[in-house]
Amino acid sequence: MASSVSREAVPSPMIGPARLIRAAFEGTDMGAWANDILSRAGDGDLEAGTALDLATILLLMHRSDTALQLQNEVLGHCRHFQLQSNTPEAATRVLVIVTAGDLMANTPVDFLLDDPGFRLEYLFVLPGDNVPDPLPAHDVCIIGVAYSTANEPVLEALASAASRWDRPVINHPRNVLKTSRHGIAEALDGAEGIVVPSVIRVPQAAIATATGVLPDGWSYPVLIRPIDTHAGNALRKIAGSDDLTAYLDRSDAETYYVTQFYDYSGSDGLFRKLRIVLVDGVPFLCHMAIRDHWMIHYLNAGMSEDSAKRNAEAEAMATFDDQFAPRHRTAFAAIHNRTGLDYLILDCAETRDGRLLVFEADTGMVIHDMDPVNLYPYKRPQMHRVFAAFQNAIRMRATHTA
Repeated sequence: MASSVSREAVPSPMIGPARLIRAAFEGTDMGAWANDILSRAGDGDLEAGTALDLATILLLMHRSDTALQLQNEVLGHCRHFQLQSNTPEAATRVLVIVTAGDLMANTPVDFLLDDPGFRLEYLFVLPGDNVPDPLPAHDVCIIGVAYSTANEPVLEALASAASRWDRPVINHPRNVLKTSRHGIAEALDGAEGIVVPSVIRVPQAAIATATGVLPDGWSYPVLIRPIDTHAGNALRKIAGSDDLTAYLDRSDAETYYVTQFYDYSGSDGLFRKLRIVLVDGVPFLCHMAIRDHWMIHYLNAGMSEDSAKRNAEAEAMATFDDQFAPRHRTAFAAIHNRTGLDYLILDCAETRDGRLLVFEADTGMVIHDMDPVNLYPYKRPQMHRVFAAFQNAIRMRATHTA
């Protein structure tokens, strides 16, 4: 990068990740956008917010190394930002505490609070930082830092600092720390109406020296993936010790999650995975993916090519409040109470015996309304219900402490 980052007064204005992600999703030429930013800067300085936007654009172009290098340079000069879309008359000031990293490092709060009634400011806290005291002025604070191994030190520092804060906090950092794969399994162990497959963290050396040896009560098949991976990256189903040896021969990760496999196919042989958001414990269905394979994500389920799948998803959304949610009321209450999180996203399914099967629960998944209306006319109204619930939760806290 030829341009440097200026040390302008904070908070520095930025477009923000949600609007940039939306633009990329809609087919905007992100490379041309990046070049335009650089050409306007010439040999001069980029404002910090503009430079941070450029780093996000580079992440969306899959130029991660360059993006994170630029992000690191920006955050060396400026840690406090605001959205360009903020309006002076916004009634509620929201401080979102975030950290450095890729697009999964933080909760994409600006999707949820894209409303003129909210003024969003972002404060970056990096590993090893002292948490600023006092925090910038705000009505409600949201911990946007999502769990990962790399983010643990930041969350722990925030958890220590939170005792000094006098404003409402959404997603207390000590509770976000529970959302690792093993942490969720521990938090929900034994909860009524819930199945969480057993999961352990294992260094590669330990697996290699005990290949084929499973914990007591486990059986093949099992799932294995490098720690801190998502979206099925490097995830494999292991049928036996030979498969495990072959997998380790092709992988160089230091630590893995090993999970007991659970067959969640329906009576028709299809797998259905739901993404459900809990806002103050109230569940909302965000999508349901259907596939004839256990490794299912919305993007690999062929939803856009199959009207029958979309019709099934639309029916699931239409009946969710009256059927699915009441069936699992006890499970959702246990998840809310045991995690203590105000906002939580679940990837889950329903077992054949009627329990809620929880694969993953965290705070960083993208909840959006970007799907094409012509294919998914039922989704945008549902997503706006989620946004409205979250916005009401923020307003309620701000009002009660005013």
